[in-house]
Formats: sequence, structure tokens, C-alpha cells
Amino acid sequence: MSTERGPVVGRRILIVLLVLTAAVHARLVAGTGAASPMLATLDGIVAIAAIAALVLVVRRADGPALLAAAVAGGLGVALFVVPGLVAVAQGQPWNAWLDPWMFGALLVDALVVRIAVFTLRKVEQPASRKR
Repeated sequence: MSTERGPVVGRRILIVLLVLTAAVHARLVAGTGAASPMLATLDGIVAIAAIAALVLVVRRADGPALLAAAVAGGLGVALFVVPGLVAVAQGQPWNAWLDPWMFGALLVDALVVRIAVFTLRKVEQPASRKR
């Protein structure tokens, strides 16, 4: 019974996290639009990817839908990490750690990746390996 509940609970948690991801990245688009149009565009892409993954997960939490959710979360994590690494490599300060919305987006995106991958492992597990 516990092995069958894993994907159901994981799906529910993932739905909530994807809604949060879309909302936080939409907020970042509104907040950083004029200051950094490139960053706002990338945040918009992550928000759209999160909404698309949300639709897929709500319809059916199968392998491709969970993989789409993991990719959307991975895009959000990369959106935080890559500009920071570029700034530090160029000797510039990176203050995104101090911005609560950007740091919150990183945390939610990382949780989306983790929950999606764990749920995907439970869904794709062969019947012979289930206990």
C-alpha cells in the first residue's frame, strides 16, 4: 500500500510546488522587468514551462509529465546559478542570495526537481521490484 501511495502524494506535492514556481517566477518578471529585461524574459520562460508542466501533471502523472516538471524546475535552478557563476567569474558581486524572491524561487525550483524525480522513480519502477 505504501508503494502505491508514493506517486499519489508526490503528485499532489508537485502540483502545489509547480503553482508556487509559476507564481514566484511571474512575480520576478513583474519585479525585474525594467531593470533587467533579459532576466525577466528568462523568468517568464520558466513560469510558462512550470505552467505547461502543471497542466501535464494534473492531466496524468506519467513519466513524460514528471520529466517535464523536473526540466521546468531545472531551468529555474539554472536561471539562478548560471548568472551567479558568470558574475563571480568576472569579479562582480552577485546579490541574488540577498533577494528573498530570487532565493525563494531557487528553493521552490530545487524542490520541484527533487519531488518530480522521486515520483518519477516510483512511477517508472517495474512491478517486479515493487514490494
